[in-house]
Amino acid sequence: MEYKILFTDMDGTLLNDEKEISPKVYDAIEQFTRAGGNVVLSSGRPLKSILETKNRLGLQYPGMYVIAYNGALIYDCQADSPVFEKKLLIDYVNQTMDIARELGIHCQTYSDTHIIAERDREELQVYRQHIHLPCQVVGNIAEYLKSIDIEPYKMIAIGFDPERLEKLRQELLYRLQGKLHAFYSSKSYLEIVHKDASKGKAVAFLCDYLQIPIERTVAVGDAANDISMLKAAGVGVAMKNATSDTKQAADYVTEHTNNEDGILELFERWMDV
Repeated sequence: MEYKILFTDMDGTLLNDEKEISPKVYDAIEQFTRAGGNVVLSSGRPLKSILETKNRLGLQYPGMYVIAYNGALIYDCQADSPVFEKKLLIDYVNQTMDIARELGIHCQTYSDTHIIAERDREELQVYRQHIHLPCQVVGNIAEYLKSIDIEPYKMIAIGFDPERLEKLRQELLYRLQGKLHAFYSSKSYLEIVHKDASKGKAVAFLCDYLQIPIERTVAVGDAANDISMLKAAGVGVAMKNATSDTKQAADYVTEHTNNEDGILELFERWMDV
């Protein structure tokens, strides 16, 4: 087997729009892992959400790893522990929240078990329809995190006005230059992570950690937060339903969407499944 690891995004890639995988995709994963391959779930989602989806779908394989929070955490499922972490300083959280409040944009973060938000807004309610985590509403996010002695892996700003969300991104990059990354995972989600956290850096770390040549990896995704992963891997694949910038960064674009089992094309072309 030439390619040993598949790094796959979840939403819009491995999962269809109903957040499920088809029997054909499940069988392909089974064949690939039985032959010695490894599937790494790589998502912007919090770890708890990824693990719940992984368990619900029956994706249980030896030596499995998860990349969560857009690369801020790499988790060893078998050892039940992290192998890589990059967290945001509370001062950066505080500054980010100040800018978000100035612009009237909903911004939230996470503890290990909950979404942490300052208000129960429509944006939060929409988000929770897809990410089934409990929410804790607090007076001030930065002060709350200090009180429980937690530095978060990421923040996310959610907005239905693209121009205002882009204004937040520009302000963050200007005021916190060189201290964090701010990029989109969808047109409504602005992801905010440590400057040294990305899916691409997680791919490089995990290949080094497992002593597998990065040239023997395939990565697949559909959104801007997947671009670094596609560029880092031996083969970078964008889904047919991917954003235009993601397609431009890829070596191959699938002929089918996530709702049409497009990910099967990877197994057929590079994994002999």
